[in-house]
Amino acid sequence: MHTLLLLLSLFAVPSLEWGTFHSSMTAQGITFSDPIKALDGQRVRLRGYAVTYPRLDGGLFLTRFEHEDPHGVEEHDLPFDAVGVVWRKGIALPPVPRRPTVEGTLRLGNRRFGEEFVSMTLEDAVPVIPTKK
Repeated sequence: MHTLLLLLSLFAVPSLEWGTFHSSMTAQGITFSDPIKALDGQRVRLRGYAVTYPRLDGGLFLTRFEHEDPHGVEEHDLPFDAVGVVWRKGIALPPVPRRPTVEGTLRLGNRRFGEEFVSMTLEDAVPVIPTKK
């Protein structure tokens, strides 16, 4: 029984909720919440809206709400809480839906992708494909 519980816990991947990322947001910056800090470096799931522009080679940006800048003229293209998703290398990706769920290793800290900066990244990510019943 203990082995079964251990195996189940290995496959249990926590799902992140958008409103729980930060404990404070001030002019000096953001502070990650304790629950998010505890998950840094672990596999997590997140559902959000895929951003079509700006594009991220080898991944995508996820946002809490739908976000588009089809002409690329906005001074700040992404919301402050956008998450960078870096796909696992060597996988065949199905078409990504407008509002995908992805699973990846959570990394906290600023990261630059081209002209964009994000404070959270899901690395080695894979899409979560619902199974039909």
